[in-house]
Amino acid sequence: MSTCYYHLKHYTRTLCVLAILLIIEGCGTVGPKKLPGDQFDFNSAINEASSEQLLLNMVRLRYSEQPTFLKVSSIVNQYTRSGTTNILGGTNDAILGTNIAGGGAVSWSNTPTISYLPISGQEFSRNLLTPLPPGALLGMIQSGWPIELVMKTTIWSVNGIFDEVARPSGRRFADPELYELFELWQYLIDQGMIGLKRGTENTDTIELFFQENNTDLYNEKIIRFKDLLNLDDDSTSYIIKYGLIPENQSEIAMITGSVWEIMLNLSWYFDVPPSHITNGRTMEGLAAKDSTVVPPINVLFSEEEPEAHIKIYTQEHWFYIDNNDRNSKRYFSFLQLILNLSENQTQGQGPALTIPTN
Repeated sequence: MSTCYYHLKHYTRTLCVLAILLIIEGCGTVGPKKLPGDQFDFNSAINEASSEQLLLNMVRLRYSEQPTFLKVSSIVNQYTRSGTTNILGGTNDAILGTNIAGGGAVSWSNTPTISYLPISGQEFSRNLLTPLPPGALLGMIQSGWPIELVMKTTIWSVNGIFDEVARPSGRRFADPELYELFELWQYLIDQGMIGLKRGTENTDTIELFFQENNTDLYNEKIIRFKDLLNLDDDSTSYIIKYGLIPENQSEIAMITGSVWEIMLNLSWYFDVPPSHITNGRTMEGLAAKDSTVVPPINVLFSEEEPEAHIKIYTQEHWFYIDNNDRNSKRYFSFLQLILNLSENQTQGQGPALTIPTN
């Protein structure tokens, strides 16, 4: 009897210790170790969703449909973990033995809350319909972005030299001088011969200036650059402004596109089913008019779901960017950056929400 009692007491003590540990473990909160994994998952999901939304809206524009933009305004993930235990035990006087039973359970759950906001009204007008500031775009070029990537995507004209327009309204091919200007401008930047600064008379303006250099090659490049843009030969700095034609030879006037215009223009390079053109769903793109045209973003279509970098299903077809098409991925990523920059420049500071994690 005493032996039985001893064993019962020993087993009970052991189970009690285990139960206490289980309760402590079960009722604990989820600490910082959960954050990296969840942050990575949410980051990947948001990136994929925003890419698909952008491509879908561009295809909608290609088919003259109204795009809709939703942005993620907040993500709150609540973690819950709980534990339960039970212990049953006893002795039998008639038959030597000890009866002990124990049990426990731990449950864990997480409840993500994701808030979406439609971009509409005044925010829609500011973010999507306002032309991009020329100074900001030239700042990107000066900081290392390729000039052809930035200008080919966002700028329609520079001092009367016109870029290519793919959309039906105002469709045209680029002036031959434009590509010479791109190449020359890129060379001057790479050699440190050209830069940007705040205006000397008006600090709200941006000026392009030339570094002093007496080499023959420098003088040759600068002379040609000024000749292409019809700039004053004697000046060394020129005001950057928005507009079609400069007021004088000390200005560089640029017509830049809004995010909406840029999306619309790029969408008219997309490949679409010929039947959709025949039945009037959409019209021919610029590439169909001239086989030498290289689409900045080459979006293809397929009836079967493809292996792709980005793909969306609409108009009874899959539209996608091939994963091996580096140039299209490059232009598409730049377009996403421009869209994000336009949002960040206009949105105010929202309220902060703090969630305990330990």
